[in-house]
Amino acid sequence: MSDATRERILGAAETLLKSHGAEGLTVEAAADLAGVSRKTVYNYFANRFALLDEAASSWMAQIIETFEDVVQDDSRGFIERLNTIVERGFAELRSGGRIMGNRQTAAAEPGLPTLHRTLRAKLRGFIHTVVSQAIEDGLVRIDYDARRLTWVLVNIVEGLIFTEEFDDEPFARADILRDSLRAVLEGILTDRGADALKGSLIFDR
Repeated sequence: MSDATRERILGAAETLLKSHGAEGLTVEAAADLAGVSRKTVYNYFANRFALLDEAASSWMAQIIETFEDVVQDDSRGFIERLNTIVERGFAELRSGGRIMGNRQTAAAEPGLPTLHRTLRAKLRGFIHTVVSQAIEDGLVRIDYDARRLTWVLVNIVEGLIFTEEFDDEPFARADILRDSLRAVLEGILTDRGADALKGSLIFDR
């Protein structure tokens, strides 16, 4: 089966997720937008939830890759890069909140566990890079271990990504992320770090 066809279907699914949310992604809609039959979609994806899950995971992987490019951009200072990541992260989370809502893990799809492991490994690697640079730049207290702090932040981010119960709450995932990061950062930042991030969206009340 053609990989190009699979990518076209996945691209159509991502477009539907971004414009209509999880509820708007159906096999019929993805097939129509991709210009293929429903049977062709089912040749690549076991069911709607497998298609939804992989499209959402692909979207998150693209975001992580964008953030990796920012953090590796040596033409800007680390504080500027960090603030850019925070701003873009909140913007993506707000626009993508509908994407992450109402997801069901498609356990019957054999490729998904590998996909999730790859995505989580990329997320951990990115966060560890940011934490390590923050410690080296004197923004985070040196009595905190970079690997342990990485896991603290990974658990916060993954909890927001994979928890589905936010749909009935009067606040958004971005609000919980900001509160969580603020609570952690207020305990680990040095005076220099607190001053550098005082204008960040994390501390914007």
